Amino acid sequence: MTDGTGAQAPRRLVAPVRLYRQIADALEERIASGEFKPGDRLPTERELAAFYSVSRTCVREALLVLEISKLVSIRVGSGVYVLAPAAPEAPAAAGNTDEPSPTEILEARLMFEPEICAAAAGNAGPDHIARISASLALMREEHRKAAETERGDRDFHLSIAQACGNPIAQEFLRGVWESMSGPLWQGLQKHIRSPILRLKWIEDHEAILAAIEAHDRRQARIAMRRHIENVIATLNEADFL
Repeated sequence: MTDGTGAQAPRRLVAPVRLYRQIADALEERIASGEFKPGDRLPTERELAAFYSVSRTCVREALLVLEISKLVSIRVGSGVYVLAPAAPEAPAAAGNTDEPSPTEILEARLMFEPEICAAAAGNAGPDHIARISASLALMREEHRKAAETERGDRDFHLSIAQACGNPIAQEFLRGVWESMSGPLWQGLQKHIRSPILRLKWIEDHEAILAAIEAHDRRQARIAMRRHIENVIATLNEADFL
């Protein structure tokens, strides 16, 4: 097709669909066709991963999309069950979810956040350290109250970015944490949040703060990398069955 001048019209660019969204769409089609009926338990993560030749993490993210869309109910320790169709006047909460996946978010954090933390260790003044310490105290308080909020965690990491002294790094990390406010990440958090896990994250953050207080760039880098790797390992081990 030409544009009237004889020149070939440019093709319309279409953004690629994330893999977890493709798996969610495929499962939604199988539910709509009646292959999986209301009350049915879906195949296990392992079985779905083998069927679609993807990772279990990808399957887990797809199942979260279906839960957000009110097509399934995830019952950790039991399985994932198909729900009865919602009333026509009650649209799915996020049927078109194609936000950054937890895997993508954590990969980005692992690429950059250890270096941001190392820079903060070299640059942090007393006020910076006081803000980071106050955020850790809030994390402990949220754990004590079994709160559903994670404000202390967010403030901790953003305070470190502020301490690094680079406004571009600050904006980058703020954008990452905004991605973590989306329904996909929050849905995952709902299923894996536990008192034991929160204590582990507090211990990780204590190690990070200690390195920053000591102005030890190397140890700050190591402590932040270890923390993010611990989060990744936890998510990889999570299982909806």
